[in-house]
Amino acid sequence: MQEILPIESIQERDIDLLLLEELSTNFEFCSWFASELNLPQFFEIRGAWRSFSNFGLGETDILFSYISDAKQIFVLVENKLDAIFQPDQYLRYQGRAEKFVEAKDCDEAYCVLVAPKFYCSNQKYFNLSITYEQIKQKLISYGDSRSMFKSALFEIAIEKLRRGYRPINSEQVQKFWFQYWLYITATLPHLKMKEPGIVPAGSDWPMIYVDEIPQVYFYHKLRQGNIDLTFRSCSDDLEKKIRVNLPKDFVLIKHNKTFSVRKTTKAIDRNKPFENQLSDVNIALKNLEELRSWISINKNWL
Repeated sequence: MQEILPIESIQERDIDLLLLEELSTNFEFCSWFASELNLPQFFEIRGAWRSFSNFGLGETDILFSYISDAKQIFVLVENKLDAIFQPDQYLRYQGRAEKFVEAKDCDEAYCVLVAPKFYCSNQKYFNLSITYEQIKQKLISYGDSRSMFKSALFEIAIEKLRRGYRPINSEQVQKFWFQYWLYITATLPHLKMKEPGIVPAGSDWPMIYVDEIPQVYFYHKLRQGNIDLTFRSCSDDLEKKIRVNLPKDFVLIKHNKTFSVRKTTKAIDRNKPFENQLSDVNIALKNLEELRSWISINKNWL
């Protein structure tokens, strides 16, 4: 019988959860993990947490805490499968580690990269790293069916990096998107945008959403000079209400399966420095806020 994979593809979040379980429950794995990284000797698990945000310095994929002698140790784990490093990502990890120590949350803190061997060998940021291949072999060494299953998942992740499609990142456009994300996060925290990872050269539509109106999202179409309020689903009744109550400076745009309400704004060039276009960005975000306020008032239609 042809071998059937237990899962077609592995994502970084899947590896996060596998690591989280081992670092939360497996004393022997934790001891091995600390030893492989030449960290202070492991004595006792204190806990492990995924997607831990703090100090306004971004997010730690996994925060692992343990006791070594009389010291509390924090290990800030960055898990990478095939995404590239974001601008200043390691510096933000280092900054969080230093803040933890300054705040006396722990005695010592270390930043660690967990990634396939190819990735670890071709990066220049993290001094401490442990590979998927090492973890896979450690799981195999246990010999039980549960650990063998988990090792197979790590093998699928390793093969994904070897064979998988990896979009080509544009550092110039990525920098623009990253500064755009930072600016929104700092000045309009009610607006949500995913922190940019890989950003190909043609990426021109940052997507923004608000928690209180999950039925819609916003596209800032930079080069076009448009802000689109897009509905996740639509009905004839909703479209009729929109048309009847549409403000005069808003335009309804039909798509294949849904529609948007658009407000025209200033065109922005993603290939030019963000700071040189900040006034135009502010105009665009003001227009986005007008759309958000309008749909918020009328969210009973949704």
